[in-house]
Amino acid sequence: MFEVDAALHPFEVSDLGGAALFDVIADSRDSETRAGRRKVRLAYQLCVTNPAGPGIEPATWGDGLPGMAGDYDATLGGEGTPLVARFVVEDWGAANRTSRGAAKQFLANTLDLHHRLPRAHARVEALELDAWKALALAEETHDLSSEAARWIDNLLHERGGTYSFNAIAKAVKLGVAKFHPEKLEDDNGLPGRDDWDVSVDHAQGAEGTSTLEAIGSSLDLAKFGDLVSDEAATMGRLGDTDTLGQRKAKALGVIADRQASLDLLGVLDQDPPVNPETGEPVTPRKSYLRARLFVHLSLADLATMCAGSATIPADGTESPRGPLGSGDAVRPGSENPVGVVESNLFGPAATHLIAGYLKQLGADARVTPVIDTTKVWAVDVHDPPQAMRDQVTERDRHCVHPYCGRSSKTCDLDHIVPFDDTGPSGQTNPENLAPLCRRHHVLKTHGGWRYQRNRDGTYTWANQHGRSWLVTDSGTVELTQEP
Repeated sequence: MFEVDAALHPFEVSDLGGAALFDVIADSRDSETRAGRRKVRLAYQLCVTNPAGPGIEPATWGDGLPGMAGDYDATLGGEGTPLVARFVVEDWGAANRTSRGAAKQFLANTLDLHHRLPRAHARVEALELDAWKALALAEETHDLSSEAARWIDNLLHERGGTYSFNAIAKAVKLGVAKFHPEKLEDDNGLPGRDDWDVSVDHAQGAEGTSTLEAIGSSLDLAKFGDLVSDEAATMGRLGDTDTLGQRKAKALGVIADRQASLDLLGVLDQDPPVNPETGEPVTPRKSYLRARLFVHLSLADLATMCAGSATIPADGTESPRGPLGSGDAVRPGSENPVGVVESNLFGPAATHLIAGYLKQLGADARVTPVIDTTKVWAVDVHDPPQAMRDQVTERDRHCVHPYCGRSSKTCDLDHIVPFDDTGPSGQTNPENLAPLCRRHHVLKTHGGWRYQRNRDGTYTWANQHGRSWLVTDSGTVELTQEP
């Protein structure tokens, strides 16, 4: 079997092996991605150069056959797409040696991708997304409104650009529930019990703002909605001048903190207070909030910001201010008074918002010693202590394998130079540790891949075929191979 490579050099597939085979596979991947983009571009060009208009019937799913009403009269593209001439479908089908049905579907998906899914389309153009995945998304959203399709497009983009079938299905389900509840399969037009959930997304809003989504019993949500509205009305009567919508949003926190206080009243009559179920001591809490906050700003800024809300003891021990459980990280040498908080709850937030969070939490706030991500130290055991783990995962925010974006908080810490029980002391140290997700940890250990940490904090990886990659904070670069 003869093929040609990217440079149009012929080769025999059966003669390939090792690094040469890997090179051709990589070239084939790139060629396929570019070919998919090229096909979408050509299909769209065919559509826009053959528009429907006066005297030119539009292409429809029913081919304009008499008596074929309803969906059969629907034009190819979804809501918001331009009309195309009827026989363009046959032109495309003939040129691609495919059926009319397949031609209709491809052209419809292409129109939807260009006009209803701009972010997915931009990723296809940038070769960041395979065209077939984008077209699958277009097909799944075809029957939805243009607004719903755009919302789903934004949701997938903002969730990291993951377009797996599972991610698409979940996003479409949320979009249908939000914009077209009548399309859900349940007889009562509501999401089924399998869809019930409450989720908070800290990546959807601007700084200091998150979104809450709840799908559940209509009765339960109606009762909670009334409770929130009543609380907001009370806040207005007490002098809160914010809008009703803003007061309703703030009411969620008021209700949660009030419930924390009410829960505590049931155990305060005991001395010391104990949990009635476990019998363990109970620490009085003002809030249900539990979070690990990693604050990136100078130590002086942090001390100034926290004045009056929480303190940093001079000896570096934890401040006994309450049970929040934070671990605050400071980038050494920072003189920027605008800090950034990275949290599993809040996402990015500026210094004034951090101060506001601490003031609201009061005695429930606790600031722990800062994490110096350049600290040089070592231990003589295999498993690093929590402080060392925090240092490494703050330094490297994700798995350091090429193209992997898994958060380092959920990764294993790998010894770059494997740990030797009979080796020298100090093998477990930050410079010899890096976060790898479990899959890539196994790959490094058993799959023939190797890597090193460079002096500038980047990582160089190589596989068994001699291909290599450079992993940086801003992404992965495939390195040019020597001839």
